[in-house]
Amino acid sequence: MSAETEELKTLVQKHTVKYESWPHRDMYDGHLVVDGFSLELHGTHDQGHTVFNPGCPICWQTYSDLKKIAENILPKEERASFYEVESFDHSLHSEGRGPEEVILVIRIEHRDGYFSAVDACEERCLGEMESKLNALGVSGRRRR
Repeated sequence: MSAETEELKTLVQKHTVKYESWPHRDMYDGHLVVDGFSLELHGTHDQGHTVFNPGCPICWQTYSDLKKIAENILPKEERASFYEVESFDHSLHSEGRGPEEVILVIRIEHRDGYFSAVDACEERCLGEMESKLNALGVSGRRRR
C-alpha cells in the first residue's frame, strides 16, 4: 500500500469520514431535470470528540483534510463530465443524531449541455468515486 493511501486512510479514521450522494435536480423549461450529482464528504474532528465552532481553525483543517481525500478520488483524465469541489461554507452540519460535521461538496455535471439529463459518464464517475471512497474505508449511501 502506498504512503499516500496510508495517509488518506489515517485522515478517514481521524475525521470519521462518511459520504452521501444524490441526484442534482434543476428546473429547465418548466420541467424537473436530473442533470448531475452531488457527492458530500462529511468529517468530524478527532472522531467527534472535539467541540468546534463554525469557521474555526479546526474546521479549516478538517475541510483541508477532506479536500485531500476529494482530490484523490476525482478522475484524472478529461471526460464528458466535470467535477467541482465547492468552497468551504464555514458551517457545521448535524442531522441531530451525532456530532457536528464539516461537509465538502463535489458536484458532478456535464462539461457541455448543463441541463442535459444524467448519462453513463456521470453515473460512471460517481460510481468510481464511491468505489475509491469505499477502498479507503469510507462508508456512505446513495440517495435516489
